[in-house]
Parts: sequence; structure tokens; C-alpha cells
Amino acid sequence: MEVMSSAAGPDKGTDLRAQKEELDKQPLIEEYVQAFTRWEANYGKVVRALADAFGEEEVLDLVEKAGWDMGYEAGLALREQFEADPVAAFREKAHSWHDDPTYFCRLVACDVPVLEDKHWELVAVKCAREVFRQMGDPKVGLTRCITDFAAVRGWSPNVTMRQPRHMGRGDNYCYQIREIVDDPSLQWDYCKETSEKVGWRSIKVLEDLQP
Repeated sequence: MEVMSSAAGPDKGTDLRAQKEELDKQPLIEEYVQAFTRWEANYGKVVRALADAFGEEEVLDLVEKAGWDMGYEAGLALREQFEADPVAAFREKAHSWHDDPTYFCRLVACDVPVLEDKHWELVAVKCAREVFRQMGDPKVGLTRCITDFAAVRGWSPNVTMRQPRHMGRGDNYCYQIREIVDDPSLQWDYCKETSEKVGWRSIKVLEDLQP
């Protein structure tokens, strides 16, 4: 089992140079994160306005399915890599999310506590999509978050994803588990039942369960 860490190596000179390069990037990175967050907030406002005007269930179902389709198409861009060497592609993707200093981990404060050949766990304690929780509209937020599941569907029929904890459903952090499996039937396609597990309808189910 590999436990990934961003701890500095023994070469202090190299480490200081790397830190200086990181420091120089900060203004541009912060601008990017703020722009991404504004985009998410604008998405939330538009979708909520449409949902209020034309019906919540109909609109959220439509935008969630559109998000799924876009996530799946994005995932397909890596299909060749996963078909050629699924373990190598799996590990490369995990490292890119953890180690890339200019993109993903500035939008999502995440760590990869477990990375094995066929098993990858990711924990995120902060995400730009928290803006939906701040807006009081986690249902709309989950129409965006479902793209993570769709992207995995695009990578390979033999990679599955579960998310036992999710900030959008009231948890303090997100906890994602991806695995390479032998049985493609374990992977989800988009449908109403999928949404009731991981999409906006999962919140509707929780509401329906309240006394």
C-alpha cells in the first residue's frame, strides 16, 4: 500500500526553489480558484431560477443528466490509457489529483491516504463546490458533483466509484473510493436510481425519510 504525502525531501535548496516557484504562482492560482467559484455560483443561481420557474424535479433531472453526459465524455479522453494499462492509468490519475499544484488540489483541498494498484481512496476537506452549501442549495450542487461518477464511467467499464461521505449531504468532508474490478456490472449508468444514491435525488430521499 502506498500512502501519498507532499512532505519535503532532503534537498533543502531544491525544496526552497520549489517553494519560491509555488509562491510566485499564488496570485494567478487564486484568481483561477475565485473565477471557478464564481462560475459555480452563477450555475447555481441559473439552475435554481429555472427550477423555480419550470419545476424542480424536471429541471434538476435534466441538468444532472447533462452533467453526467459531459463528465462521461471527459472521462472517455482517458479510455485509451485505461485500456492499455489500467493500473498505471489509475495511479497516474491519483497522483495528478494529489500532486498538481496549479489545478485540482487548489479547487479541492484533498489528500490520497490510500493508493494501491486497484484501490484508491481520496479525502477532501474543502471544495470550490461548497459554494452550493453556502447558497443553501445542495441539491443543485449535487447535479455538478455527479460528474465525478460519470468521469469514472468514461475511464473504463472496470473502474467503480463510491462516495460514503459527501459535504453536500451534510458530512464534514468528502470521502471517495475508486476501485478496479473484474465485474463491469458493478459500475453505474445514469438513471433515476443512480441519482437517488449519489445525485440530487439522494437529498430528496433523505427529506422523504424525515418524520
